Parts: sequence; C-alpha cells; structure tokens
Amino acid sequence: MVEAAARFLSIPRWSRMPFLIHGFGLANWTVQDLMSGRPGFAVATTRQVHSARINFISRPLEAEPVGDGLATDCPGVFLAVRTADCLPILLADAERRVIAALHCGWRGTALGLAEKAVAALRDRYGIEPSALWAAFGPCIQKNCYEVGEDVRRRFEEERLPLGDFRPHPSRPKKFLLDLQAANRSQLLRAGLDPGNMNFIGECTHCERRMSSYRREGTEAGRMSAFVGLGF
Repeated sequence: MVEAAARFLSIPRWSRMPFLIHGFGLANWTVQDLMSGRPGFAVATTRQVHSARINFISRPLEAEPVGDGLATDCPGVFLAVRTADCLPILLADAERRVIAALHCGWRGTALGLAEKAVAALRDRYGIEPSALWAAFGPCIQKNCYEVGEDVRRRFEEERLPLGDFRPHPSRPKKFLLDLQAANRSQLLRAGLDPGNMNFIGECTHCERRMSSYRREGTEAGRMSAFVGLGF
C-alpha cells in the first residue's frame, strides 16, 4: 500500500516511525522542495556513477561525493538519490537509528550495491541485518525493462542468479529484467527479513507523472528519493 502526497509517494509503515522522514519524489519535485520549511536540516546527495560505493555522512558536505549509496546516523540530514528508471532503495534500522539511500541501476545491481550496503552498515554501525527495513521505490518494471545479452552476461560474470531475467517474447537475444526482484534477492542474502521489505510497484516507464530515461531519453528529468532522521 502506498500513500500519495502532493508531489511524492511514501510507505505507510515507514510513515508510522516517528523519527523517520522519507519519500519518493515524482517528476518535477526536487530536494529543494523538501527542504522548504525544515530549518536546521541539511541534504546530502552523491555524484552517481553506477557503482557499489557507499559514502558515510557525518557532517554537512561542501561537495558531492562520488558513489551510489549514502548512509548516516546523524539526525537532521536528508540522504537523497536521483533516478529515472533505476531503482531507489531506502534502508532504516529503527533501533539504532541508522539510514541509507541507494541508487540501483543494472550496473550497481550487478556489482552487488544493495548487499554490500548492508555489510557496510553492519561494519560501521553494528546493525543486525534482520532488523533493517527496506523500501523499494518506483522504477522501470519487469515487463518494460528490456536489456541485451551483455547485461545478462555481466550478472553471470559476477556469479549472480539469473532467474530475474526472462527472454523477451518478440525480440531475439533480448531479455526482460526484474530489477526489484534482483535487489530483493541481494537483501535476502544479506540477512534482511522478507517481512521488512516494502515495494512501490508503479512503473516509471508507464507512469507519465514519473521520469523515465527509456521513455524520454536525454530530455528526462530525475526523481529524488529521500530519507532523514528527525531531531
């Protein structure tokens, strides 16, 4: 179930955590809109390069770090990632009050970003993976995400399961990839409880209120997914 705000989507179970502020912005909504009316908050973003690099935020940043994951235990900091078909994943540990935001395209997924993020949170903050909550935002869904043999081969080279690929019904040597399922599998391997995972199943390619690189090409905007700890 998803709650729709004026400009972003949220997960009801997450909204009931009083210390947590989160959401998945739609097209034409920005982090600057989020900051309006929130004195004392800062926002951390990253220069996304389709990697498995996670940056730990402990103070306000003067420049964007390079990578595709952000994590913090500091109140008053919003972590934000930008997507336009790629999958945004938010992570939260309610007991230790640790959060993370991930930008998972197929390259980051092939590199194991989600699984590595859980290991990094465990090593840095001492979290138990089974206590983590995960929120999967809108992305291009499995019936629309066409990829080539090179993508499937990359997953195979990384020794990742190939069950989330299925042959395209009408295009030889093409496949349809379930990006959400591939990342769910990683988080399960990392030790998350399947009952602690929540999904927004809307497809960015099909929904006009969302940005889609596959639909709009270089004219596509970016949507901002965010999570922060209140004071």
